Parts: sequence; C-alpha cells; structure tokens
Amino acid sequence: MRIAIFHLAFIYSGGGEKLVLQEAEGLSKIGHQVEIFTSVVDEDKCFPDYIKKFQIRTFLPQIRFLVENHESTLILLSCVLSPFFAFRFRKFDVILAANQPSLWISFWVKKLFRVPYISYLAQPTRILHPRNIDKKTGLKFAKKTLNSLSTRLLERFKPFIKWADQTSVHNSNQVLCNGEYVKSILEKTYKIQAVSCPAGVDSRFKIGYVGIKYKKPYLLMTNRHYGQKRFEYGIFALSYILHKHPEFELLVSGEETDYTDLLKALINQLGLMEKVKFLGYVSEKELSALYRKASIYLYTAPEEDFGMGIIEAMAAGTPVVAWNNAGPAGIIDNGRSGLLANPFDATDYSHQVERLIANKNLYRKISQNAVKEVKTRFLFKKHINFLNSELTKDAT
Repeated sequence: MRIAIFHLAFIYSGGGEKLVLQEAEGLSKIGHQVEIFTSVVDEDKCFPDYIKKFQIRTFLPQIRFLVENHESTLILLSCVLSPFFAFRFRKFDVILAANQPSLWISFWVKKLFRVPYISYLAQPTRILHPRNIDKKTGLKFAKKTLNSLSTRLLERFKPFIKWADQTSVHNSNQVLCNGEYVKSILEKTYKIQAVSCPAGVDSRFKIGYVGIKYKKPYLLMTNRHYGQKRFEYGIFALSYILHKHPEFELLVSGEETDYTDLLKALINQLGLMEKVKFLGYVSEKELSALYRKASIYLYTAPEEDFGMGIIEAMAAGTPVVAWNNAGPAGIIDNGRSGLLANPFDATDYSHQVERLIANKNLYRKISQNAVKEVKTRFLFKKHINFLNSELTKDAT
C-alpha cells in the first residue's frame, strides 16, 4: 500500500515523535510505501541521530525566517489551508493520522478524495480537554508562545476548534489509541468506540534481566523537561534516600528548558548540586545503556496517558517507581512488575524507592517480572502487526 502518516510537528524529542518514526520504519519493512508529512520539522531538535533516516515533507513551505514563532504559525496555517492542499494526498491508499491536527487534515482528504484515515490518539486534544496537571502548570511549553498570535487565535476560536475536533474524530475509519487508560478517556470524551494499540519496545533496546546494579548506583529520569512531568518528586526522593544510601546519584536526560532552570534552583536549595547530573539529549543507543545501568527508574509525571519510559526501563530489567494513577497504573502490576506510590504523596513515593534499595529479593522479583511483562504485552512487533492489520482493512 501507499501510506501517508500525518503528525503535528517534529520539533522536540518526545514519545509521540519517536513512535511515528518507528511506525514509518516498521510499515516500510513490511513492504509498504510510507511517507511522513508534518507542519514543521527541525532535525536538530527531534531525535537528530534517528530522524535523518527519513525524508519528512511539510504541508506548507517552511517560513522560519519570515515570521516570529514560526512553529505555531505553520501549525495554524496547516489547519486553515488543509482543504486547499488536500489534493496532494489523493493517490494514497490510506492515511495514519497521529493526533490533532492530523485528523482534521485527513478529514478534508477523505471528504474531497475519499481516502480513508485511521486515527491514532495518545490523548484527547489538550487545548479543549486539559488534564488537571495541565490546568495547574499550563499547556504552553515555551515562553515565546505565551503571547503569540497563534495562541490568541486558538483561544478566540475554541468553539470552532471543538467542532472540528469532534468532526474529524467521528469521521475516522477507526480510532486507535495508546493503551487501555487512554481508550477509556477517549470513549468518554468523544462518545466513540476506540481500540487499544499500545506502543512497544523495538529492537534497538536490549530486553533482558541484568541484576542489581551495585556499581556507581543511580536513579534515572528521562522525560521531557516540562512542568507536567513534575521532576521535583524525583529530586525529593533522592534527598530522602541519601540519608541511608549516600552513594546514589540522580541522572536526568533530555534537552533543557525554562523548567530545567527551576529544577536547578530547587537542587541548589537542597544542597544536591553534586548529586544531580543533567545529561542533555542522549542518543537511543546511549539511552538504552542508561536504562540497563540504572538502579531504579523514576516516573514522576502525575497524570500521564501512557509512559513510554516505563516500558523501556522495564525491558532493561530496571524497576520502576510511578504513581498509582492514570496510564502507569495500567502498565505496572503493583508489587509484581514495579511499584506504585499513593498519588501524589512525595513521602510515599520516596519510601517506595527506598524499599527497592533495601530489599534485594523484592528488587530481583520486580526486575524479572518487568522483563516478562514487556515480552508479553509491550513489544513493538506486536504494535506494528496490529497497526498494519487495521490499515490494510480500511485501505481504498
């Protein structure tokens, strides 16, 4: 088949971007002709060691040197002008629409040229259906977008955006989603039937039990540096365990943002400057090694829809501590394949981390069961085979 994959933007190294690239690669290996389209792409900021394997096309010409905050402007223009460039996709057999506004653009291709589209959603559209954590921290990921024209227009035209969102979801030939938790949220929000198709660990990550990591032990966090991830809980956990286990450090991967500056101020206040290391962006190969060598993986996001870092750590046999809430609660079997803390009790979270350090039998059990869980439920091969089946079924 000839498959088009639509995605919002490739301007940072996030789980959604990684999954789209993996899907394009996986579907191509099956034998399909796959092309990726987006509103804006920056190869230096989005998995630079991986994205160069793909030829990603944009819906519109790039205008980074002509307007301020060009990313949000291009995304907005792609939405507004989608009926006028829909003809570009008339010869595709099927479209895989990864989150909004991909669904809206796909809707016009289907309406004008009868090309079916499968939607893949990691969450409801956030500007319309923010989570509690989004309401607390805000949805703006960079200061430059706070007062941009695009942001003001989005606020002004929310009623239309809500209609467009609902319309494009309901006109999907099928709605797939990243896990059972997201499935329940989407079905409640959009009054639809969704199908769970969780992401998986691909062959670039070594899967297997390593054992307890005694040499240079460290805690690990790998999420994007945004307020919604609440890295503070991990810093508090480090401070808690250092009283009994002064040999531990905390390593944090990911590109730095304004939020990182707030974290560094907290670390300085707690006197942990020598114990916390910010690694910046790391390649997939380096990330795999970090997971395997880490003693414990900390997943501190309070209201995450899925949690790709969780299953990547589990695949390496590294025990995970997360909250007993939202997506992580559907991945981890508490006490068997990981530990879930009481939401959002910083003391209990820190206690769960200390339990793993102090109880070697518990550590081994969770580590071994985590690997088994990934092999059973979260292999990328399973994800891509199911995705291929759905795309084939609905292709023109």
